[in-house]
Amino acid sequence: MNKNIILIGMSGAGKTTIGLALSYKLKMAFVDMDAYIEKKYNKSVSEIFAEHGEEYFRNLESETAKYLAENYENTIISTGGGVVLRQENMVYLKKTGTVVYINRTVDNILSTLNAEKRPLLKSNPEKLYEMYEKRHPLYLKYADICVLNSGEFQECVNNVYEAINSALILN
Repeated sequence: MNKNIILIGMSGAGKTTIGLALSYKLKMAFVDMDAYIEKKYNKSVSEIFAEHGEEYFRNLESETAKYLAENYENTIISTGGGVVLRQENMVYLKKTGTVVYINRTVDNILSTLNAEKRPLLKSNPEKLYEMYEKRHPLYLKYADICVLNSGEFQECVNNVYEAINSALILN
């Protein structure tokens, strides 16, 4: 396999955790876009938002999406929840592989989410409902595969693994 697997979904959907597990299972490299940005700029996503605002962060996210798409192969890429807000990001990423939407209900996310680490939710975790309404159609638009995360970690990893294998066999 020489294509990437791009995980999209809401903040707290499990993209990073599932992506790490899949990287072991599929023997692929793994990169988390937010962690990549934090390391490159030596600041947390929350600090970037606080110091420069969301637009500035989205610009960094777009630069990162393009860079990863052009320079990474055989990699599982866990994106930030808002990566779908800019079509250009998804154009870059979709060219490199299979896009998997990890769909987790807002109620399920809120049951485990640490909002302190999420700049757009820190002051109001309930904002996640509004974000889901805006982003869910975009996730569906860009996804090649959709997998429901009911909160059962191993079940979701297995479902994503099976869906990816089925898609790769068919393509």
